[in-house]
Amino acid sequence: MQLFPLFLPTSRMRRLRVFLSAAVTVCTFLRGIEVSILGLSAASILETSGQSQTTALSSATSTSLKSHLPRFILENVKEKSAQLLLERALTPRPVDDDEVLDETTEAERCKRYNLRYNGRKTRRRIFYGSLIADDSWATIAISALEHYGMLHSVAFVEGDRTQMRYERKIRFFPESDDLQLLQSGIYGPNTKVTVDYYLNEQEWIQGLVRENHQRSVLLKRWKENGMQHDDIGYVADVDEMFTRDFLRAMQICEVKEFDDHNNCKGSIKVESNSAVFEGGPECLTTVRWLRPDLIVGECIEGIGDRTHRPIAPRYPEGRFKPGFMALDEDFGPLWWAVDFRMTQGNSYGKIGSFVAGYHVHNFFPNELALRKKYKTYGHPVENAMEIPLEDIQEDLKPLIACATRKEGDKGSKSTLVEGGLKSLGEGSTPLAFQVEGYVDARMSELREMLGFKDEK
Repeated sequence: MQLFPLFLPTSRMRRLRVFLSAAVTVCTFLRGIEVSILGLSAASILETSGQSQTTALSSATSTSLKSHLPRFILENVKEKSAQLLLERALTPRPVDDDEVLDETTEAERCKRYNLRYNGRKTRRRIFYGSLIADDSWATIAISALEHYGMLHSVAFVEGDRTQMRYERKIRFFPESDDLQLLQSGIYGPNTKVTVDYYLNEQEWIQGLVRENHQRSVLLKRWKENGMQHDDIGYVADVDEMFTRDFLRAMQICEVKEFDDHNNCKGSIKVESNSAVFEGGPECLTTVRWLRPDLIVGECIEGIGDRTHRPIAPRYPEGRFKPGFMALDEDFGPLWWAVDFRMTQGNSYGKIGSFVAGYHVHNFFPNELALRKKYKTYGHPVENAMEIPLEDIQEDLKPLIACATRKEGDKGSKSTLVEGGLKSLGEGSTPLAFQVEGYVDARMSELREMLGFKDEK
């Protein structure tokens, strides 16, 4: 049976009649593998090759490591630094910090983030969700290493167009080497990893509107994966992540956003005051990134109880209109995936003590991939393929300064931090940056990518 509609030519893809009235799941079967295509907010979809489509939800998952994956990595991942990370990520190992709970250890952990430990005996489950597209394997591996064995499940959504509607090939299609590597156990021996697909040909669905609609698929996947009221929803981009230590705190500490949110009317969202690395592990900048985000299942659309909940007015791109918390005296509205990203929360973490999160920004394998991102994704720069790199966006100035081993550009909003990685403080280094040889390899590659030679 033909997989619909991933392998259709563009002319046939555009025969899809997509409407935004209700979310529909479209599933097909390819050589015995179940594949989910979510997010086709559709009232009707044309039949393809005489095969009618079903609306049953299913999961494209695998946990077995294929023997050919090391060869795939060598042939397709050219950077030594990324190979080092993937080699570590593919190494079977126990989840070291999944030990029996020790009250003293947990109390100390909670205290690091100004939280209390009240004797909780079981960890909260965390359901992760992110869009995925042309993210480098280095970035994916950094995320996988930090999250190894911690997440109940990992849900990705891939679209056939960028936010600005540039066409792109589906990368993680069923039985592809990319999908098999993503599902090979790099996120943990018992962590379910799924990829759903967002296909929408309406021209007005672009920019943040497209991004927000695509993210809405995550909530449906979480529900299918068994998310409950007391579980935690975690929305990020692949290059954004909470630290492992902070996530352990979120699983066990008393957190007002989870335990005392006043029927979703009070403080609801946890966000990270994240350290930003621009292009390489030594390129720590002064910018702080207020993502990723966590919300308890009780306050999430599709998971929480809708009884008595007000329906909040929203802008066309999906975000709340002002006054959404004052709609009802006793109950707040349920939050959509867009609200994880576009509604303010409470920030945790402090640089120099215990960092709560990281943003590993622009860890691309080459300059072409970097330029393509700025041309085709969010906040596009039309002439990004032609103009000097430093003129594309301010964030690239510290990347270049870091690669040339000079102080950060004082005119940049994102200058370099003196001391680089070492300035983070004890216990705050990303696990990927602790892999032997990685830091030196990546910094050498970054300099070479930008046309600078290492000093002998």
